[in-house]
Amino acid sequence: MISMIFAVDPNFLIGKGNDLPWDYKEDLKYFQNTTKGKTVLMGLETFKSIFSRIGRPLPNRKSVVASLEPFAYEGVEVISDLFSYLKAPHDEEIFIIGGKTIYELSFPYADRLYITHIKKEHQGDVYLKKFDLSSFKKIQYEEHTDLIFAIYERVK
Repeated sequence: MISMIFAVDPNFLIGKGNDLPWDYKEDLKYFQNTTKGKTVLMGLETFKSIFSRIGRPLPNRKSVVASLEPFAYEGVEVISDLFSYLKAPHDEEIFIIGGKTIYELSFPYADRLYITHIKKEHQGDVYLKKFDLSSFKKIQYEEHTDLIFAIYERVK
């Protein structure tokens, strides 16, 4: 199963300066709990952002980095063909965790979306293209003061 997990503000903002444009501990905890023990797939810039923040790949996860340029890091799987990886059968839930290009290229392959809807507008420089949720059904919804945690599944 291919899943995407991301937070987005009302304007589809997801990033600022190769980092998050907000600091919601509740959202970081949700991300951590949801992806723990899973495979996370990201682009090279997202990997670099995580590495600059915590000094290593995300702990307790298998990291896969999609990159068209040569790259290697111990314990990290590097792929150069994102589409072949997404189309291949997987016995586990694979989480797409960014960035913008990886999200947009992966969206047609996503079976499930874990979206944190941030109620307040923020400042940043990375926006997703507006996406259509009409081929998804909401299977979980939890509203908090500043955030809404929602899970959507693609209708087959």
